[in-house]
Amino acid sequence: MRNVKRRFKEDKQGLSIEITIRSISLIVAPVVMVSSCAIFSNGLLQRYTAIANTMRAMHRERLDLLRAAGKSVTGALESIDGVAAERLLEIESQLPNMLRRHNLIQNAVLVVDVAILVFVVSMFLIAFADMMNSSWSALVALFCFLTGMGVLLLGVAITTIEVYRSQRELTYEIRHGLSLGKEKNLQR
Repeated sequence: MRNVKRRFKEDKQGLSIEITIRSISLIVAPVVMVSSCAIFSNGLLQRYTAIANTMRAMHRERLDLLRAAGKSVTGALESIDGVAAERLLEIESQLPNMLRRHNLIQNAVLVVDVAILVFVVSMFLIAFADMMNSSWSALVALFCFLTGMGVLLLGVAITTIEVYRSQRELTYEIRHGLSLGKEKNLQR
């Protein structure tokens, strides 16, 4: 507390402005990380929405295929033609995987939001450490900032897993669709 009082007494000599500028410059790194996390989170939220919309469209397509066949759901499954039946199988295979991907993105968004929170806390800790001129509080502030970086890294890792799974599912759908025509040609 003496350091704070001493620093405010130095205001008459113009040193308090220098201290304020130095404190602000120390806080810039977490501010940049908060901005970066916000941009990253925005991209994740767009991907989250796109997957949700795709799942809704696929579910609606499934219901439309069943409705077009008429009767009850179990009766409709028996009376669907070959292409519609294959599409139903694709949808039933893909929707659980897409739901897992959707969950991964949700987790990534939550982790990145936690990283933002940690970076904001680290800004306050950096300002406190600078104001108190304490090496112990500076170490706590550094640990908090590095924790934020670790949490952000976890969010990036979760996103990487989701992107990998996305490629696998797209490859499955395209290969399965291409194989449908080949099976009919081979049977002739």
